[in-house]
Amino acid sequence: MNNKLKRLSYNQLVVLGSFLSATKRVLEVKVLEKKSGLKGKSLGGVLSALSRTKFRGISLIEPVGRALDGQGLRWQMNTNILDITKAKEEVSKLLKTYE
Repeated sequence: MNNKLKRLSYNQLVVLGSFLSATKRVLEVKVLEKKSGLKGKSLGGVLSALSRTKFRGISLIEPVGRALDGQGLRWQMNTNILDITKAKEEVSKLLKTYE
């Protein structure tokens, strides 16, 4: 999985970091906008790319329905394909290379 993480763009790493640092398992687009600083189509493109990123045939993130207020989707990270602690370390390390 680390090889797949190394191929992610900066924005994809930022959004994935938002999932990894969140206390909730399911995040709404509004929360992701606040955490990542991405909005609209930029965030949508990143979420789409992350949902197409597969490991052993399982998507890294997947939509789980409409947001409670009806605006946007709710997204869930598949934690059964990632070791959260190791993924946090790897994403953090990769984000530091952009600084």
